[in-house]
Amino acid sequence: MTAKTVVNARTIAILGAGPAASTLAILLARAGKRVALFHKPKAAPLIVGESLVPAIIPMLQQLGVEDEVRAYSMLKPGATFNLSDEVHFTFFFKTLTGRTARYAYNVPRDRFDDTLLNAAKRAGAAVFEITAGVERVGTSDRVQLSAETLAATGDFFGGQPDWIIDATGRVRLLPNLLGISSSEGRRKDVALFAHVDKTVIEHEGHVHTTRLDHGWSWRIPLPGRVSLGMVLGHEHAQRFGATKEERYDNLLQQDSVLRTVAGGAKRITPVMEYTNYQLVSSRSVGENWALVGDTAGFIDPVFSSGLFLGMNGAFLLADAMLKGTPDAMKHYEREVIHHLATWHEIVDYFYNGRLFTCFKVGQMLRDTLLVKLTFPHMNKHLGRIFSGAASTSPYSVGLLRFAMKYGLKDENPAQLAIR
Repeated sequence: MTAKTVVNARTIAILGAGPAASTLAILLARAGKRVALFHKPKAAPLIVGESLVPAIIPMLQQLGVEDEVRAYSMLKPGATFNLSDEVHFTFFFKTLTGRTARYAYNVPRDRFDDTLLNAAKRAGAAVFEITAGVERVGTSDRVQLSAETLAATGDFFGGQPDWIIDATGRVRLLPNLLGISSSEGRRKDVALFAHVDKTVIEHEGHVHTTRLDHGWSWRIPLPGRVSLGMVLGHEHAQRFGATKEERYDNLLQQDSVLRTVAGGAKRITPVMEYTNYQLVSSRSVGENWALVGDTAGFIDPVFSSGLFLGMNGAFLLADAMLKGTPDAMKHYEREVIHHLATWHEIVDYFYNGRLFTCFKVGQMLRDTLLVKLTFPHMNKHLGRIFSGAASTSPYSVGLLRFAMKYGLKDENPAQLAIR
């Protein structure tokens, strides 16, 4: 950001129409801004991010869409993790304390995205079903819509929009245009997922996370089907076939854990594959542009926090834009980086085995006086990992770091690490 940063924007072009884009459009349009989303509908059969977390529920309520989402979704009362024969952990959202919602939903993503986009239209945002052309203004940090794109809007903005927001997700239109650097996570995993007709579900509505022979798997119960995903190292995945369908189907039959929980499952959709897994943009705000959602950064999906981060980012960005000061925009950028960095750290604790080794120790010592006295406090703050709100409380993050350093007793975390 520079001293030339545009503030007090009246007209805003949002590139993309996913949950973060639509959320931002709703909030800005409600505030009287002239907002347009540029969205060319895609035919992708599946989208990552079908399991919501309780921290999203207040957002759905503020956006006025929870009743609609509830009608076509499955209630999600908790999360179940199976890391080994000895370590089986189930968290029920009803044990959450404070103002956090005590439930969430598993959603068909196509319908969820449509719900938010339609809400944006009702709020007054325009939707142009075209791919927006965006240009850099000389060698500056400014961007503008192409003449062809402006013409297609029928002069909706009355000239160039004051702000252009990139919510194109992993397409990362503005970062690529402006040469914005990014940092990637240490892991180089591949995710394969599809919908199947059935799997073992231990607790109705729970998202199930299971350690595999190599990597881990998610099972998300949806109305009439189950989303089944597998995350494993790229080199290992290649050994199961030449195509993503071959890899998925062979893993389903050959991994010893998947044979147990989904051996009789029939795949009923195409297979989707993601290889770009963890990334954070070095900048999220410029002179007249900003990044939101996956364009700003995305993380491993193990704790279902991706949609929370995207939609929370939209709320933060709307607040900053309505304040209309460079300081507010700088604060937004710092918050985006903070939330992403915190969740990258939590994800690392999952992969290196420290997180659930700590939970294992807690279960081993649950009858001791110290654990009995501290359990409510620990449950409140470490429970934020499963509610999606971990990165919103510095104290909770500090307590987590303390537990990861001192709470393992003499247990070896490598035994629960993802192989």
